[in-house]
Amino acid sequence: MSDNAKQPALTICIPTYNRGKRVHSLVLFLKSNLLTRTDDVNVLVVDNCSNDGTEALITPLVDERVQFFKRTEFLDNAEKNMYASVELCTGEYIWFHGDDELPMVETVLELIKSIRADEADMFVFNSSVINDEGGLLATRMAPMRSLYVDVCGDALIQTAGFVFMLAGISNVVFKRSAVDVDVAWESQAVAPIYSHVCWFLISFAQKRSRIVNLPLVYYRNSAIPKQIKHFQKYAERLGVGDHYFWGLGVAQQLEYLVSKGAIQPGSVAKVIEGRRDGTRFRLLNEVIMRFYLQVVLSIETGEARQRIDPAVLKHSRDFLVSCDPFAYDLFEPIEKLNEIAMGQRSRSELRSIRKEFDLIFRQHDADPYRNHWCGTCFGFDLYNMPMGWVAIDPDVPGGIESVLQYIDIRQSPPYVWVSDSLEDLRLLLQKYAEDQAAQVPDSEAHTRTEIVKIGKELVEISRFVSSEYARTVQISLQTTMPIRLFTRAVLFPLRRVALVARRALGSVRRRLVRA
Repeated sequence: MSDNAKQPALTICIPTYNRGKRVHSLVLFLKSNLLTRTDDVNVLVVDNCSNDGTEALITPLVDERVQFFKRTEFLDNAEKNMYASVELCTGEYIWFHGDDELPMVETVLELIKSIRADEADMFVFNSSVINDEGGLLATRMAPMRSLYVDVCGDALIQTAGFVFMLAGISNVVFKRSAVDVDVAWESQAVAPIYSHVCWFLISFAQKRSRIVNLPLVYYRNSAIPKQIKHFQKYAERLGVGDHYFWGLGVAQQLEYLVSKGAIQPGSVAKVIEGRRDGTRFRLLNEVIMRFYLQVVLSIETGEARQRIDPAVLKHSRDFLVSCDPFAYDLFEPIEKLNEIAMGQRSRSELRSIRKEFDLIFRQHDADPYRNHWCGTCFGFDLYNMPMGWVAIDPDVPGGIESVLQYIDIRQSPPYVWVSDSLEDLRLLLQKYAEDQAAQVPDSEAHTRTEIVKIGKELVEISRFVSSEYARTVQISLQTTMPIRLFTRAVLFPLRRVALVARRALGSVRRRLVRA
């Protein structure tokens, strides 16, 4: 805790707009279950000019540790409400809590201990995910084994991502003194959505960040169609394309981060994101796909706001190619499609160019860890991951992606080897290869012994089969004995009588004919 005994360790700031009932239930829960168990937390509700009676609902709950602030001027997105709220927070650390998320009290209490011990400047939690109705979608946002991992520099964006875990404001708790609000407003000017992620990455690029494998909240994540509809309305209001926020907008924000020295260009190609269904994907591929969808939409609708200026497209292409040269192949058909949108190419080529892009994209999207791959050594594939060097046997059960999907990859011989340096990893693999080679003679002797053993077993099986066949023949002979005796005693004499009768009748016929 701070030297100032009156300063709380944590301010839970709840920015809200027209969700009075949800905020009321959230504050009730925090007062009853958290504030009664610690004196190191206060709660601040910041109302962005709601007109649903939020103030009337929250005011009765206000006391010395629960505060309410209502803006007199409406701010047109949630991020702006956050940035303008920083100066109102009195805690050493700030937690912007989404007004529709559900907190995990035990995790908050553990967080307070970590704050007191000054263990990190920013905490990012691996929260659970629920849908709009509160149904559980996933117990965690990213595969992880350890209780926590400490990261800094480019490892932060490569592990926490850009548009999912780190974008969820309720997952992040940060030290108030470590951030510059002016940077937040500057990030907002680049692109509004995800500007807070840029703010975090710039503020904590060289500071101590900890990814905690505990859920801080049940993070509410709407179905994709509902999210798209929401952001389409916002895009229309801003006069930008429907896919702007995830395509051109993110590309501009990533370029901004590189320009500020928060990340290296090569890291852009290594950012792996999560989805609400638990699957993982490469951010760069998704950004390029959004460029493609935006251009196609501009062709289909003809709306001015859906178009991408060729100069802007070229600038974004050059930046993304500087991060990953493979991106050039994907932008080739996109630029052709944009020429159709601008009336510079025949619309009759639309179908063939779309097929061309689809074919190229599927090839590029097949391996999300392509840019992490660094070659092979002693038959193992080598990967440079955020937490260190990894060597994986291509025959590892579950496949290579099942190993790489974890934020904290663990060594699991003989299939997976991990080290902080490439040289140390090479020495590990060399020793393993030498140990395997030394076991070859014993292995061959063991193999010969096994072959002899199997041969003996086959001989025994052959004898058993022969014995069983002979026994079966004897049983058959014994079973058919009555039938064979009846045949000899009755049927054979009858056959002889019939033969004699046929001969006699034949003789009679011949005599009658001569007569």
